[in-house]
Amino acid sequence: MKRDYDFFHRRIIRIEDDFLEILDFIDVSGDFNDPCYKVGSPKLMDFCLKVGTEVETLFRQILKSSRFDSLPNISKKRSKQNIHVYKEVIEPVYKLSEYRLLVNLIDIEITPFENFDTQTPEWFKIYSPGKHNKTELLGKWNLRHSIYSLGCLLILVINHPSLDDKEFRIHRVSQRVFDLLDSRPKFGGVNISINF
Repeated sequence: MKRDYDFFHRRIIRIEDDFLEILDFIDVSGDFNDPCYKVGSPKLMDFCLKVGTEVETLFRQILKSSRFDSLPNISKKRSKQNIHVYKEVIEPVYKLSEYRLLVNLIDIEITPFENFDTQTPEWFKIYSPGKHNKTELLGKWNLRHSIYSLGCLLILVINHPSLDDKEFRIHRVSQRVFDLLDSRPKFGGVNISINF
């Protein structure tokens, strides 16, 4: 069964709830060099597994899009998916590396997929080999990784293929953790409606 944007939007709201609950126990600052961003915990490790799995699922959904059907060896790439395939196939079309978000709670702008055309996000380098080894994740995953991975997830959600050629309503996207700034779906129309 195909899952559309609404399904993943509901999922990210639940994952944001988990993130905000974590922040009930960690006092954050507006400086990523602050020790609070190096904190690790079993709760953050669980968050890592949840958000990482969701990111991988959305990459798979995007790669199934018919817009990639004409690419050479796409069947093979779809059957052997990994972060290198996503960088090679999805990045040139979706330009994920250009998306910027404002982290509302700390007023810091981030680029979750920064240099995605040439680099794997730091958080993914920790998540991917550690997803089957929780003790390894526990020692490496931290709050900063959680923020960046959640930002990646949001960018993938707003680019879900079911939004292609449809109106995207900014006010329908949860912006409790992030402000989208100028980040908009690449293939959807945009409706900016502001209620005063």
